Amino acid sequence: MITQLNECIKRDLRFPDSTDIQQRGIADKLEGACNEIIRANFANVTPPRSRRSIEDINVEGAYIDHKSSDAALDFKMPNMISIDRLRKLDRELIYNFIIYDSNQKTIIDTFALNVYELNWDHLKIQNLGKGQLQITNMAEFLKNPRTTMTREEWRARLQQEAVKFYEKLLKKTAKNIELWR
Repeated sequence: MITQLNECIKRDLRFPDSTDIQQRGIADKLEGACNEIIRANFANVTPPRSRRSIEDINVEGAYIDHKSSDAALDFKMPNMISIDRLRKLDRELIYNFIIYDSNQKTIIDTFALNVYELNWDHLKIQNLGKGQLQITNMAEFLKNPRTTMTREEWRARLQQEAVKFYEKLLKKTAKNIELWR
């Protein structure tokens, strides 16, 4: 499915009319266009389960989450998914990356990766909620987005990083408690 997703998005996605809209508006139009392309190219497509769902669209039982990035903007650290939600993931999660340039009004690249294909060299767990998986630097990530790890190795790394994150959070929380005593 990832191969077909890559092919149809690359073939059919066009930069939208961006007259009088901000960066997030361009991203919304691109992501909406991706949903339309997916609906036209796949048979079993359903909308997201809710406004707070991890997916933008469901395809053949897999979650598809669009991640757009404007190359015209400086440093970006996009949030991917709560590590708690990732731990409980009940089906495939595919990220559809859309890299565009709002100044040049062009789409630079699109590609899709399963969450377990994301390169850990560019990931970190940040302190948002129960912990948020985040790309540390989008420009660097784009140079080498795919891991060489197996799914099992990737999940083991996630577990290791989650434990380190929570241990660090415990120490930080203990310090903050002492400030209030």
